[in-house]
Amino acid sequence: MLTTEFLPRDQFSKYGSWLKVQDPQTLHDYFGYTMGQQAIDQLVGRLISNSKHNYFLVAKFNGQWAGTIHIATHEQEVEFGVIVALQYRKLGIANVLIDEAITWARNRYYQDLYMHCISWNRPIKHLCQKHGLVPRNMMGDSEANLKLDPPNWVTHFKEQMTIAKRNWLTMSPFLQFALALRR
Repeated sequence: MLTTEFLPRDQFSKYGSWLKVQDPQTLHDYFGYTMGQQAIDQLVGRLISNSKHNYFLVAKFNGQWAGTIHIATHEQEVEFGVIVALQYRKLGIANVLIDEAITWARNRYYQDLYMHCISWNRPIKHLCQKHGLVPRNMMGDSEANLKLDPPNWVTHFKEQMTIAKRNWLTMSPFLQFALALRR
């Protein structure tokens, strides 16, 4: 089962730990170059020091961290960075992350969304196009952008349903235990 949750700010270091266990090609496809452990530590340190403008929506598949979307904010702009572990690809995880993150951004009145797309990462380019992000070529790589519509009752309802699902799943093990006792 696929679940999502926002990583609390005091747990941003988990993002770095998760990055460190990813295969080199996954990191190369995400960052556009090879990332060593020291570079990951430096990146996470910068994210932690500027935590008010950084968010991580984490996807878990059967309880295992499968992917994340980094959401960086600046005034009325957001930038997304999506990464899914190799063994969890082609399950729709990145699609779920982007859809939920776009709703989140709209509901906070962000107006412009950007994603940097590495030239050889065709799946992320396809995902951008699927969600309406228009790619603009930049020396081989591209930046995809989308003008975000303001929130409406549908986006607010959608986010509230996601939160309710999260809460239900958090409570679910207790309910399962209680139901097991009744049998």
